[in-house]
Amino acid sequence: MRGKHGDHSPETPGATRIPLDAADLRADQIPASEPARQGSPATSNRGWAPLLEACLADFKEATEAGDTASIPALVKIVADLALIERGAIRPGSRRAQQALRVGRLSLARRLITRHLAKPALSPGMVAEMLGVSVRYLHVLFEATGASFSQTVTAQRLNESRWLLCEKPARPIADIAFTCGFGSLATFYRIFSASEGLTPGEFRMKNSAEAPAAASPSGAGVVIHLTAK
Repeated sequence: MRGKHGDHSPETPGATRIPLDAADLRADQIPASEPARQGSPATSNRGWAPLLEACLADFKEATEAGDTASIPALVKIVADLALIERGAIRPGSRRAQQALRVGRLSLARRLITRHLAKPALSPGMVAEMLGVSVRYLHVLFEATGASFSQTVTAQRLNESRWLLCEKPARPIADIAFTCGFGSLATFYRIFSASEGLTPGEFRMKNSAEAPAAASPSGAGVVIHLTAK
């Protein structure tokens, strides 16, 4: 299944493209700056590159999806991050801080996707990899209207829906653990609350439907980048 139940990215199995469509990331909703943490790759002088790469990937995916509404803002963010990387924009400036916020959120979402299968995936883990405080990470996600926990759960549900439909022979327990749910009982509880069906019932209802064209799992968790 695709579309309603999420899609797959061409990058890696289980990867999540970030559609750029709905929730505003506004400058006045997030603290002006986040102090660098010693040794953190995302906050060192040469640590802007991962943020730039994440936003470039967003731009590529928006272009491929024909998301013309998001492309102009992404072009600006990518350009600003490139200028920060080259030292042409001071990192502490308001312009730079907005670009860095967007870049950190984009990279945080991609880190979630990369580590989605780990039940221990947590705000602390992602904040450490991103090089920011846990509090700052939570504020980044709150500004989008979906918390860190809600974002992780949505991605896991999208991935599980896709696997249930596209891999009919795969055991449900295997799907649950592949998607990072800590136990089969937890998976059944969360999935049933979301879909109104058990995983098995969902599979029976949807597995006969023709799959739509490929796109990433994570549709429904979207960002509209507003650089202000």
